[in-house]
Amino acid sequence: MTHHYRGLSRRALLKSAGLVAAGVGLGSRLSVARAESLPPISFQLSWVKSIQYGGYFAGIEQGYFRQSGVDPTFVSGGPNIDAVANVASGHAQIGDRPVGAIILGREKLMPLKVIATVFERSPYSIISLASKPITAISELKGKTIAVPVSSQPLVKYLLRDAGVDTSAVNIVPASPDPGALVSGQIDAYCGYSTNQGVMLQTRGVEIYTLNVQDLGVPETAGTLYASESFLEQNRDLVVRFLRAAIISWDWALVHPEETAHLMVDKYGIPGLDYTAQLNEIRASKPFIAAGVAQTKGLLSLDLDLYDRLIGIYRRVGMVKSDMTAAALCDPSFIEEAHRQT
Repeated sequence: MTHHYRGLSRRALLKSAGLVAAGVGLGSRLSVARAESLPPISFQLSWVKSIQYGGYFAGIEQGYFRQSGVDPTFVSGGPNIDAVANVASGHAQIGDRPVGAIILGREKLMPLKVIATVFERSPYSIISLASKPITAISELKGKTIAVPVSSQPLVKYLLRDAGVDTSAVNIVPASPDPGALVSGQIDAYCGYSTNQGVMLQTRGVEIYTLNVQDLGVPETAGTLYASESFLEQNRDLVVRFLRAAIISWDWALVHPEETAHLMVDKYGIPGLDYTAQLNEIRASKPFIAAGVAQTKGLLSLDLDLYDRLIGIYRRVGMVKSDMTAAALCDPSFIEEAHRQT
């Protein structure tokens, strides 16, 4: 039975959770879950443990991974962690990243495959103060914008596409905290509206956002990937993990308050603010339940979107190979997970 999670309704959630608990459609695979020890799987997060991973930890708390016969360990990431290299080398078995980093890894001949994505539409945006809004790319002329080093070629692409000489814009490296925007050191900040944007709003700062996908750069975030060899040797395990992840993220989106409390009180790094965590997961829902998730279900893959993004990376010189979405992605894992959910 396949659930499409079109409205992420409470009834659909309860139905899918009931199927897992009852073992309908899982057959003999649930015998693994009843064993004394479940097969482990190591998941390398691209950032520290916070609400952007709330669905996974909700799944642990609700027992969805255990019921699906898998024991995941989520390894914290951060600014000094090369998550893609960790997965490519086998230090972790599955990871998540914005898809751009995975494309660049594949371009460097890392044998990686994209198998699912949480954020079907990336919340990556150009953020400015509402009192001094940047409402179009052309308005960046003569301004200072903070951009992560890995994203600077794409921002320069947007500037050139808008007819702006890149030398007329002061592009500086971005730090994880967008406080420089408030102090007036920068005029715009490239980050996630669901993260840095919410961070500013929680501090009482009114902001204006330009989503990069609206500007013509399609991207996904929270994109799941693994090495080709691991996928070939562990298909059933990966499908079981994804099946639990689908139900877990559905639960988290329907229960944002409970999920925020889980991250603040139990699973997240120390010092998380409940209001900020709650606001972030609420702001994330439209990006998670977007695109093909509305018809194919949560975590599904849109190969046409990836082909368009690879084309942009090729135009800015970040991809020189003949890479295609079909080579980068293997949607069969998430499709099978949905068939079994």
